[in-house]
Amino acid sequence: MSLGRTASIVPVLARYLLRVLVRLSPQRWLTPAVTLRVLRAANRDGMAVGADRMRQHLPPRTWTTRTDLTYGDNGRDSLFDLVLPDGPGPHPWLLWVHGGGWHFGSKEFPLPYVELLASRGFAGVVVNYPLAPGPAYPAAPRAVNDALAHVLSRASELGLDPDRVVLAGDSAGAQVAAEVATLVTSPEYAARTTVTPALTADQLRGVLLFCGLYDTTALGDSDRHFAAALESAMWSLAGTRHWRSTATSHLMSTRDHVTAAFPPTFLSAGNADPLTATQSVPFAVRLAELGVQVEEFFPGTATAPAHHEFQFALETPAGAEALERVTDFLARTTRG
Repeated sequence: MSLGRTASIVPVLARYLLRVLVRLSPQRWLTPAVTLRVLRAANRDGMAVGADRMRQHLPPRTWTTRTDLTYGDNGRDSLFDLVLPDGPGPHPWLLWVHGGGWHFGSKEFPLPYVELLASRGFAGVVVNYPLAPGPAYPAAPRAVNDALAHVLSRASELGLDPDRVVLAGDSAGAQVAAEVATLVTSPEYAARTTVTPALTADQLRGVLLFCGLYDTTALGDSDRHFAAALESAMWSLAGTRHWRSTATSHLMSTRDHVTAAFPPTFLSAGNADPLTATQSVPFAVRLAELGVQVEEFFPGTATAPAHHEFQFALETPAGAEALERVTDFLARTTRG
């Protein structure tokens, strides 16, 4: 059997094994080192296909992309891509944290979406960060904060405006982005996470969150696949099977720590996303209670459902509308 054919069979076998595995609730008995590697192998191809589909919607190039730059000395985990619109800077910009349930994914997957935003005048930085099973919490928010510090220290030479920054993320990346925004706007929370913010609250103009997770206590209320993935990752991040009672679980539940100083927020998830009802909707309610300016977009109907990560499906009405809403949000929050 050829090497290429063997490589193509691996994800198929992993997906079959995964369908069997999730019915047995592996997050309760099988170590994350095993569960998360099966999940990663099964899901990798799907994210790559989604990125390829997004590239079909890219207009003629009016931007420059530089890939595999580094913000630290942690190899793959400290790489970032930079996307700059054509024309003189300094440009308003967003730092995007990719999704993947804290255990898989890469900066390359949301890159086409950030390039779309660059075609509309907004620069972007897309970062890698440590994944489970690997370094324990708070490795991911610390890495994203380090990336911010690195880029801000070189903002002038990179053509970026250090005073017009938006934090963005999808799925687990939205959780990390929300966490970094919380530590930027809450000194008490920053002290508890032991991460010194690279940004000031004045520099952070907004937060853009898709299909995220903001309450770890509700992770078990999603479907079997999501519960197996997310709870296994939490076991790894917290360092214990009994992660629900840990400080890690509490600190990662940003819904419990946001304050009225949290920046203007675009918060979105699809009606068919297993996480929407227990994560995005309660988070929107909490932000509104605090008086935070929050723009909600929860699309989808029974006949035209919007699934997890719907925003990347640009061929759908929900995905197309999300892009227009995001463009308008960025224009408003980074103006001047």
